[in-house]
Parts: sequence; structure tokens; C-alpha cells
Amino acid sequence: MIHRGANGGYQAINLAVLFGAKRIILLGYDMGVADDGRRHWFGDHPTGLNNPQDHDFARWRANFETMLPDLDRAGVQVINASRHTRLECFPRMGLENIPWM
Repeated sequence: MIHRGANGGYQAINLAVLFGAKRIILLGYDMGVADDGRRHWFGDHPTGLNNPQDHDFARWRANFETMLPDLDRAGVQVINASRHTRLECFPRMGLENIPWM
């Protein structure tokens, strides 16, 4: 089953687990408003589409924490290699330092 998690990043992790991933590397999981005010790497959505607010990001970060026990039971390792992130529930590592084998 695909769990919602309230954002596509959560759902992407869920899909990776369902497809059998045992190690997941996160990139671009900023999970907060950037210093320049951007909410997405590409900027805000156009008028008529929702743009996340601080309370949305906080809720999303909390949702990720709820998946930790399930990931542990499934033997799935998640590493957050995002350059800028407020998502703190996964171990952090620079992409260049991740052993690929």
C-alpha cells in the first residue's frame, strides 16, 4: 500500500521500499523554506496551486519520523545526502562520501 505522508518525497521512499530497495539515498529533501524564500528548487508554484508554508514543512518532517520503525523492521537504510535540509530523522552524509558497494 502507498502511504500518503502528505508529500511526494515520503511517497517516493514508500515506493522504493515496495520495489525492494534496501538502501535509499535522499537528494533535494530541503523540507523548509530556503534562505532566499524559495519553497522548491524551481521556485514557487504558479498562482492557483498551493505552495507549502512553514507549518506544512513541519508536518512533513514529523511524518518522516513515523516511518522509521517500519524502515528498521524492513532492514532499509535511508541516508539523507541533501546539501541543504531540515529533515533530521535520517543519518546525513555527503553524496561524495557514500560507499556505493
